[in-house]
Amino acid sequence: MTTITSATHTREAMARFEALAAQAIKANGQAPARFQELRRRAIERLGGMRFPTRRDEDWKYTSVSAITNETWALGRAVPVKAEDLSRAFFDGLDALRIVFVNGVWQPELSTSFDDLPEGLSIAPMSRLLDHEPDGWAARALEAQAAHPHVFAVLNAALATDGMAVQVAPDAVIGQPLHFIFIAADQGKAFVQAPQVYVHAARGSKLTFVEHYLPQGGGAPRYFTCAATRIRVDANAEVHHYRLQREGQFGRQVNHCSVEQDRDSRYYSYATDLGGMLVRNNQDVALRDSNTQTFLNGVYLLGDAQHVDNQTFMDHAVPHCESNELYKGIVTGKARGVFNGKVLVRPDAQKTNAFQQNSTLLLSPHAVMDAKPQLEIFADDVRCSHGATIGQLDEMSVFYLRTRGLSANEARRLLQFAFLAEVLDNMPDEPVREAVKQLVLDKLRAIG
Repeated sequence: MTTITSATHTREAMARFEALAAQAIKANGQAPARFQELRRRAIERLGGMRFPTRRDEDWKYTSVSAITNETWALGRAVPVKAEDLSRAFFDGLDALRIVFVNGVWQPELSTSFDDLPEGLSIAPMSRLLDHEPDGWAARALEAQAAHPHVFAVLNAALATDGMAVQVAPDAVIGQPLHFIFIAADQGKAFVQAPQVYVHAARGSKLTFVEHYLPQGGGAPRYFTCAATRIRVDANAEVHHYRLQREGQFGRQVNHCSVEQDRDSRYYSYATDLGGMLVRNNQDVALRDSNTQTFLNGVYLLGDAQHVDNQTFMDHAVPHCESNELYKGIVTGKARGVFNGKVLVRPDAQKTNAFQQNSTLLLSPHAVMDAKPQLEIFADDVRCSHGATIGQLDEMSVFYLRTRGLSANEARRLLQFAFLAEVLDNMPDEPVREAVKQLVLDKLRAIG
């Protein structure tokens, strides 16, 4: 994936996506006028944008030609079997499930929204805009349509419908929300554009999981253009899990935007195991003092997978803390990318910011590009960042073999222990144990 897309080709690709978005609006003609208006606004904005190339600094190591070279159809709901859905469940997790197939919400497979815990509201974005055309959901979709990143705008243009989650002030939602996005074969390459909007009001607490996976037994060619926007009000707390298990031919570009108010806490736990080409954009804006932000990431790549993690932490006010830890294993002919940027603005005194990225390379053909960045414009701060890329310690392998383990068992144990530092940060036990088992399964699969 080293092709630099020509200007002519990017215009042609953009024209195809614009036509697809116009088709999506026409197909969804019964949607409320306000929802359609904002989608049209996104299409208009697309007309003045272009797809990134490897000449762009933030895309230096990632080509999007696998996305722009393809001719896509709109995702449509197709039947899925019970076993396809059960692959997404976590043992012991008592969750409220919201299921999408090819980007289309499936209410019959989801938890009924008529019997939700007190203080929790979930509704399709279009329905919410119909009742509150100028409320927080409309402002969130407006921001998505005006986003500087082309794929974020593309999401706003293509989305069949988003899902809006609101947590009332001081409400503590004990059950996690489990968003399940299944990609099912529909006979031709398709694009899906899931949207999740979360607003945790003052003093509230919420846990939710984004889970991306293909239909079992199939290998459809598809593109997931995803967006998540999270607002964490004063003294609220949000735990956000993202488990990416896209299929062998699945491409994904997602953008997660987070805004935090005073005394709020946001925890992110991202795990990348699947996908052919994946780009994760995580932006966090700290809008008031005494916020805490924790970004945890794990990636395990084999064959010819390509996963690019981009994070941006915007410290704009004093007395805030951020802690970022990403660890991964890359083998085969896979390529990993980590570009993490921490910006400490002039007024953000007493900032405490930590960032670390560590990667194991297990193959001479595997590649890892790491670029941690700190930009500090305040003088009373505690900030650090670093990156390490290396191989397994052969002395440790030898030690474990002297204790009766085979060479493969010793290496697998050390690899898992390397990632466990991040996995153990997941507080929800059913999710943590399920992710650990998936990591172990993949370690066995890549040898």
